[in-house]
Amino acid sequence: MTRLYQIAAILFLALGAFVIYLSLELSYSADFGPGPGFFSFWLGILLIFLAVVELVGLHRRSRELLPEGFLPDRRGLRRIFSIIVSLVAALLLMQPLGFTLTILGLSLFLLRAMGGQAWWATAIISLCGSFGTFYLFRLLQVSLPTGFLGF
Repeated sequence: MTRLYQIAAILFLALGAFVIYLSLELSYSADFGPGPGFFSFWLGILLIFLAVVELVGLHRRSRELLPEGFLPDRRGLRRIFSIIVSLVAALLLMQPLGFTLTILGLSLFLLRAMGGQAWWATAIISLCGSFGTFYLFRLLQVSLPTGFLGF
């Protein structure tokens, strides 16, 4: 099983290097603080650091098996696939429906179908989350897609 951990650590090492490479195209600082490249640069550094820690730590670890229930069963795979499909659908519907309706639908689906929350809790959390977030970003003067209804 250590081979699996080695592969994962090497993939994270490569991902960290790629993130750093992309962050170098962005400005590191702006007039009043960190620029768009600041967070991505340090995120790449952190990914590389953690990957190296994992690679070094593998030599000290004995051969251990994956814990029971680590790999998802058929029901878990279905849930993972449903979440991925719902996120892709939200991405595709963001422009035509707008941020508010898309996030409302996404949160209704995730809370009710995936989480099994009560209808009243799902409705309150989804409405406050989607409309509240939209108006909070509007208060911060961040533009979000409004869709055909204008909100």
